[in-house]
Amino acid sequence: MKVIPFLKHVVAGALSAGATILVAACYGPIRPSYQMLLLANGSVTVPEGKPAGYVVDVCANLAESGTHCEFVNPDGSYSIIVPENDFEEAQLHGYRLCTRSYDSPFSDQCVDLPPGSNTTTHDFDLESSEQK
Repeated sequence: MKVIPFLKHVVAGALSAGATILVAACYGPIRPSYQMLLLANGSVTVPEGKPAGYVVDVCANLAESGTHCEFVNPDGSYSIIVPENDFEEAQLHGYRLCTRSYDSPFSDQCVDLPPGSNTTTHDFDLESSEQK
């Protein structure tokens, strides 16, 4: 057995392990990826039925974290999925759920949801803004 190549191999292994430990000590452990949770879901209907031909979105307005919006699917369904910390904020402070219509004659609608609402299912029935 050749001692010098073996010792070089051992020293190289120790140095590489030491570098890994040094990097871990400097930057800390890898943060686990945060979980995404369903905050709200439901459907949006228009006078003709499904809003397939319109651009409509539903937004959850949180007090501190801002707004999370998702476009309504052609079948009228929507789901708002948020990071776990935003879900917890919504449970603590409540939030406002609103629809917006970009290129259509529908009036916006909002509903205030109280703290502790958990996952909310809310259906919106949009009315024409010309009817009001």
